[in-house]
Amino acid sequence: MEANEGCTGEREMKPDREGVPDLDWTIIKSLMDAQANTNTSLERYLLYVTHDDFDLDAEHVDRCLSQAIEHHERALEDLRTARELVASGHDD
Repeated sequence: MEANEGCTGEREMKPDREGVPDLDWTIIKSLMDAQANTNTSLERYLLYVTHDDFDLDAEHVDRCLSQAIEHHERALEDLRTARELVASGHDD
């Protein structure tokens, strides 16, 4: 099994030439990554609203929301990949 660096800096499991990664682990990892992306978005915004050092003008809020959307899009990609593996019937 080959591991590559993902866009979030985490290692992604890629199928090697001999087969696909274990389906259960792929689903678990996808769900964990989705949850991590959701938590990152929430934690970042909580940091901004709970510390006086950050000035939350409309532009800053828009930037926070854009980052949250990007994190959730990555989470959706992870979940879709797991669903595609399930639909293709791969289960080593």
